[in-house]
Amino acid sequence: MLLKHRVFAWVLFLLSLPVLGYCEKELKYSNIRQNMQNIFHYHIDNKELNVNIVRRSFKIYLEQFDQEKLYLLKDETLPFLEFEDKEIARVIKQYEKDQFDEYLRLNQIIERAIIRHRQIREEIKQLILNNVSLHYQEGDNGADYASSKEELQKRIFYKFHRLIEIRERKDGKSLSLEKKSKLLALYEKKLRRVENYYYLETPGANTTTASGEHYQALHILKAMTKSLDSHSAYYSNEEAAELRAALKKQFQGIGIVLRESEDGVYISDLLTGGPAYLSGTVTVGDFLVAIDGVYTEEMAFDEVLEHLRGEEGSYVELTLKRGGSESLSVKLKREKIVLHEERLTYTYEPYADGVIGRICLPGFYDNGEGVNSEKDLREAIKELKSLGPLYGLVIDLRENSGGFLTQAVKVAGLFITKGIIVISKYSDGEIRYMRDLDGRMYYQGPLVLLTSKASASAAEIVAQALQDYGMAVVVGDERTYGKGSMQYQTVTEEDAKVYFKVTVGRYYTISGRSTQIEGVRADIVVPTAFAPYNIGERYLEYPLANDELDIEALYSNKGQYKTFQKKYLPSLQVKETSWKRMIPYLKANSEKRLARDENFQIFLRKMRGETSETQTNKNNKKNYKNNNFGVNDLQVKESVNIIKDMIYLSQSSAFHP
Repeated sequence: MLLKHRVFAWVLFLLSLPVLGYCEKELKYSNIRQNMQNIFHYHIDNKELNVNIVRRSFKIYLEQFDQEKLYLLKDETLPFLEFEDKEIARVIKQYEKDQFDEYLRLNQIIERAIIRHRQIREEIKQLILNNVSLHYQEGDNGADYASSKEELQKRIFYKFHRLIEIRERKDGKSLSLEKKSKLLALYEKKLRRVENYYYLETPGANTTTASGEHYQALHILKAMTKSLDSHSAYYSNEEAAELRAALKKQFQGIGIVLRESEDGVYISDLLTGGPAYLSGTVTVGDFLVAIDGVYTEEMAFDEVLEHLRGEEGSYVELTLKRGGSESLSVKLKREKIVLHEERLTYTYEPYADGVIGRICLPGFYDNGEGVNSEKDLREAIKELKSLGPLYGLVIDLRENSGGFLTQAVKVAGLFITKGIIVISKYSDGEIRYMRDLDGRMYYQGPLVLLTSKASASAAEIVAQALQDYGMAVVVGDERTYGKGSMQYQTVTEEDAKVYFKVTVGRYYTISGRSTQIEGVRADIVVPTAFAPYNIGERYLEYPLANDELDIEALYSNKGQYKTFQKKYLPSLQVKETSWKRMIPYLKANSEKRLARDENFQIFLRKMRGETSETQTNKNNKKNYKNNNFGVNDLQVKESVNIIKDMIYLSQSSAFHP
């Protein structure tokens, strides 16, 4: 996922980034082709700049800047969206010479659009502050670019009006003139932060200034890389740092979460165990007055973040203000912080003389220093077993969007003996096998994997592999996200000069099936909160096509078969069939339970948009109105019931796991 610039909140993970050769802060036009050649080298399909990539890149360049279509007019964008082939051929020739005239021309149009937008919003701010309204309709905010300046003005007014309306609804009262003015000033700062990446000093100046060349090169690289497929991406240093923290579940800093309000930048949260938390001096709600003696009042939010960055082990002094009291100072040491809140968690439910475990696995993480999902899962299973016999296990992958492939293989390996977990196929036809090697099963019993449309990538590898081997029953939305591709990334490489991820291959489970587009199909459908939304690979732009790996044909090659027979066949996991045979019974029982569960029926009606209270009985009107019917727990509850059915059926004479 391409991480977007966060404007109102930021967790301060302030990493020391490598500076080898040229770094991202020194990008030049001559670096664009150099970087793209490196990315093309890895990509599964695209090996050079072509017509499709160029067409897509201009569309993406426009969307990167004006996603909400509040700046540009239709007649300004059409020339770049309807290039003829000869014009694209010229762009490709210029690219070979490290020239990017058309992209620079587009950015000049963006600069003029920024000037126009600033003028319009100054007029609109005055109208709002004087309680003068414009006639507008919500439909004025169309999917296409505005056809006139007047339409653009209405869209911008609607955006400002909604900003005030949402705040008044939140506060439960009308905003005073002073409050409105402060809120609009904050929004102005937010807009200018984004605009400053495209508009520098004077129109057109960014073709000659160093900072301008850097940012335009970055925009072009982002647009070109994203044009390759739906998952390839080029990252700024800040985006890379955020992604690195998400993958490793750790960062270095002082452990504060900042938020920007009309009254200034304040601390909205403290990370447990971080320097700020342990100091006992910093509290949530404190306003940040100065950093190392430099006052923050006139700083842009990005500047505040920049002043807080520093090497691990270095110190930073914060001047804080709390309520109406005088300011106070605290000196904090930047340290490494592990994000425990984003790691695996588990609970349990008593059952007979033991327990049924419920484990939530939010991602496949690994910091390289002993914090990883496989170890956390192994420890959780051990702890659950210490409570008594572990009769069943539910692993919640509903919001697991992936992570490290190696961790997915190790996690799946906890539930099988030695065997292949995933088969990777690369653009040059190379086949690689990733398998579990330790031969130990850490849990063998009723296992439910709870998935949703948001379960993606590495989560799908685990779900598909254990489903193929018959070791688990998959429960949840009809299908998972549908990401069956692998990306090589430089984000976690310590000696990386620039940061990108690029799609390098497809993966398949032992059945030869790919999850690309199709996802992992649930054995038993229990809709989640994600069910009504268009979530998944099929809804992205430029996804890879789905295919399957012909396992028999793969090993018909004498050399391949000999390797497979020698290395993998002797220790291949034997497929379990007992759970598979139970599925018709488990499915029927689940459907009957859910049909009788009024809370779940309320959830389904809400999900379908049926909001009339007359559709519920009197006892559930209050729950229905307040949306208070356990949305986040209903699926886990049913998964546990399915586990209980699996336990019961496994003890009957008809089934023997």
